[in-house]
Amino acid sequence: MLFNNKISTKFSVVYFSIFMVIGINAPFFPLWLSSKGFEERYIAFILSTAVLTKLIANPFFAGLGDKYGNRKIPMLYLSFLATLILISLNFFTSLYFLAFIAILSWALFAPLMPLTESITTTAIKKYKFDYGKTRLWGSVSFIIVAFFGGLIIEEFGLNYVPVLMSFGALLVFISICFMPTIKSLPARHRISTFSLLSNRNFFPFLLACGAIQSSHGLYYGFATIYWKSIGLSETIIGSLWAEGVIFEIILLSYFYKFKNYTSSKNYLILAGVIASVRWALMVYADNIFFLALIQILHAFTFGLTHLAAIYFISEVMPARAQAKSQALYSAISMGACLAISIAISGDIYNAYYEKSFFFSSIIAFIGVIISLLFIKTRKI
Repeated sequence: MLFNNKISTKFSVVYFSIFMVIGINAPFFPLWLSSKGFEERYIAFILSTAVLTKLIANPFFAGLGDKYGNRKIPMLYLSFLATLILISLNFFTSLYFLAFIAILSWALFAPLMPLTESITTTAIKKYKFDYGKTRLWGSVSFIIVAFFGGLIIEEFGLNYVPVLMSFGALLVFISICFMPTIKSLPARHRISTFSLLSNRNFFPFLLACGAIQSSHGLYYGFATIYWKSIGLSETIIGSLWAEGVIFEIILLSYFYKFKNYTSSKNYLILAGVIASVRWALMVYADNIFFLALIQILHAFTFGLTHLAAIYFISEVMPARAQAKSQALYSAISMGACLAISIAISGDIYNAYYEKSFFFSSIIAFIGVIISLLFIKTRKI
């Protein structure tokens, strides 16, 4: 048991370091882009294109991990290169080049998450530790970094955004060096991306998750900018982002106690319904107290959707295609679908301001409909 705890701790450190980067990127990177002179439409384009790179990068690097049975090696290269790219962002003034570097940095960093998820789920089957309690340290990191990052940025300026992100990426590289090498058998018979996507169960699952997760697109792209426009400081904004993740941690801590009460499909439906309600309420949230109440729902709109996805893939998808299945979830549900949502959110926000969140509510409800009509939780 003690050995298993040491193994899970090392994975927790990897999650912690990954979310140090995300904890700065999500709340403050759009503000940094705005400070460099990018308008809403181009901020949306950069963010959506960066997310869209998952569609190619994630399956490619995950496929390498599945092919050779060692997913740690590509993670070392990716984290090291991402550190170098992120630290260079403050050294360029050309908007075109900045956009390119920003997109490239995310293309290198994004595959780290599905690779970590696939190694963790493989290790769980061998060493029998709890996923939620391991993954929650990523959320703890997000809270700490979003809050204290807000304080640092408010005190020293937005130029510290790339500095803090590059420091986090360096810690990712170091944590991966100490992460256990959990080898899986190299895939003798390669399962193609097409064969996975053509499955009548897996593809609707990806679309349903994609709809619910992409309903966060406007939130990721413009919540910080909107909150800043109604007079909230960077410290309060960071606190609001952190608050949502605090309740996500609570969910991660206790989900194992009731995860077997119903299917991953039903959890996905519940997450979609709550997301639809959350975004509708955001239209009317014009003060910190109302926003603080709504942020509680992040635990369900993101956290529960993600947990449902992880358990669906772990229980339903073939063992020899776990990394690729995780990568496709990240690439399509958290990549392509989210990228499209973010891409159009700039013009929608510019036209409708806070009423844009009605658009997010509709997208989440589409995910509920897809889940109800097309997903079956059976072994493929």
